[in-house]
Amino acid sequence: MAFLLKSLPAILFWGVFIFIILNIPYPDSLAQANLMQIALFFVSLFLAITFTFNIFFKNILMALSFALCLIFLLILKALDSLNIVTGILIVISAGLLFSYFKKTKKRNLTKSSKIPKLTHMR
Repeated sequence: MAFLLKSLPAILFWGVFIFIILNIPYPDSLAQANLMQIALFFVSLFLAITFTFNIFFKNILMALSFALCLIFLLILKALDSLNIVTGILIVISAGLLFSYFKKTKKRNLTKSSKIPKLTHMR
């Protein structure tokens, strides 16, 4: 049941993305597309990728950074500006975002052998 609730937004946004692909008339090139066509396509794709990776990462901020990296790579590929340098820069920046939002494990200070445990005073 929990998996179904997690996957429901992803399924919904993939359905919206497929609906947009099938019903919005597509232009001949990216330069000829108007702002509404570009916004509908990339926003629905961004949300679909985000909620799909949120199922696996269990952290929406990490999923957002990963989806943002994929969207930037797709935009650069569509503009024919993707090369090894821009690809590496985008992957590094997404990796930094990804590592920033990674959950840190909470450590208990009293479990360390260097710090003596506190005891109750009588």
